[in-house]
Amino acid sequence: MRIIVDSREHPQAIRGILAYFDRNGIEYEIRGMETGDYMQDGHPERIIDRKQSLDELARNLLSKDRARFYREVRRAHSAGTQLIILCECGAKYRDTAVLKAWRSFYGKTDGRGLYEAILAAIMAYGVQFYFCDKRDTGRRIVELLKMED
Repeated sequence: MRIIVDSREHPQAIRGILAYFDRNGIEYEIRGMETGDYMQDGHPERIIDRKQSLDELARNLLSKDRARFYREVRRAHSAGTQLIILCECGAKYRDTAVLKAWRSFYGKTDGRGLYEAILAAIMAYGVQFYFCDKRDTGRRIVELLKMED
């Protein structure tokens, strides 16, 4: 398996992910991607867009700047690409139903609004949402992208 990593991913933010790939013999290449942050080489039909926190996810789904995120979602949907959002938010929020209790530290965003926006993206565009602890992100990327060649 060879994974393409978007060149716009900040090196500090993905240090642990790349270390996981190295420890487990996962080949990767860093290059520009039009949509998403990770994909299995030769399999553009499934991509992962990584979010570093629920606050980042909420900004993407609910802020005034959400148009950019939804352009990416629509571009993937139009191309027949399965878009997977992988949010690094810790063990507490592994299930979308639990999100209803979440509250942003930075604004007025609450979990109910985020939960409803996630459901809307699932229903309108078939986006899949997964949640993990930052320590597990590399492993989850490999699991979610693994496709038969």
